[in-house]
Amino acid sequence: MSAKQPSISDRVHAGRRNTLLQLLAAGAACTSLSPVRVWAKGAYPKQPIRIVVGFAAGAATDAFARIVARKLGDAMGQQFIVENKPGAATRIAMDHVCRSDADGYVLGFATAVTTAFPLMFEGVAFSPGKDFTPVSMLGRAPMYLVVRSSLPVKTYAEFVEYGKKHGNLTFGHQGVGSNPHLAGMTLADSASMKIVPVPYKGGGPVAVALGSDEVDFGMLEYAAIRAMLERGAVRLLMVTEPKRSTLRPDIPTGRELGVAPEVEGLAPWFMLIAPAGTPPAVIQVLNDQLKSAINLPDVREALNGLGIEGEYTTSDQAAQYFQAQRERIERLVSDLHISIKT
Repeated sequence: MSAKQPSISDRVHAGRRNTLLQLLAAGAACTSLSPVRVWAKGAYPKQPIRIVVGFAAGAATDAFARIVARKLGDAMGQQFIVENKPGAATRIAMDHVCRSDADGYVLGFATAVTTAFPLMFEGVAFSPGKDFTPVSMLGRAPMYLVVRSSLPVKTYAEFVEYGKKHGNLTFGHQGVGSNPHLAGMTLADSASMKIVPVPYKGGGPVAVALGSDEVDFGMLEYAAIRAMLERGAVRLLMVTEPKRSTLRPDIPTGRELGVAPEVEGLAPWFMLIAPAGTPPAVIQVLNDQLKSAINLPDVREALNGLGIEGEYTTSDQAAQYFQAQRERIERLVSDLHISIKT
């Protein structure tokens, strides 16, 4: 098995690079296929706008941000530039956004991990209204319970039965405190299964580990395991969303299978934010354009390629969602008796 692992990894990473390149090209094509309603120019914007992303160029989140940036730029007649500031679980990027002038010319691409900042970093609040203003939700990446294909289970019920009987199933995850980690730990706890968590640096490495039989199961978004599914190296047992995903409507939800409700909805998500104090009129301009852009068929198609389902909300709805998710994460971390301090 070890002799084959490099080729598996190479194929996965090459496949993901090709997919991202195709999606970025598709994003470029979006400009001529389905134009967003053109903004009647006013006081804003008068200069290029930066969207700060806490991931390296080429990552799925970066590709998503570039699709959004291109659409907003076309609609508003001004350039939107994606600026990558990876590191510290996106804190570097989010700190930069929060400390920028509240004039609408620096925006941020926030992700689910930001709700856990107070638990991860001493003295970091990252609170809506105080530190930043949500513009809108942008989308969610439905998360699946994935097992290595050599594990002798084909349903969630068989998975739980096998786990209880044999014990100590290895759980590959993307880092302590991440939504996939909390989902897997909560799933095991609710099913009274003993597992052994194994951390990796991202969903891609977890997918490779599953495909090479290094770990037994993981909680992954579709884009991360697409290549392994095509190879027949992994198997999907359920999706953790409240309803079946449009990406794989054949996979049942946890709710259908009687899985504990605490697991439901712990998927990676994405939100456009601005520094606290940004004028409401600017927030509304951006929100209006996102409402038009996120529902365009070509945008949804490009996002599907990233394993993401587009989602629009008002600024207030995004703030409420963020706060609800923060309270949920804090409760889960407490209930699971884990520490995610860095």
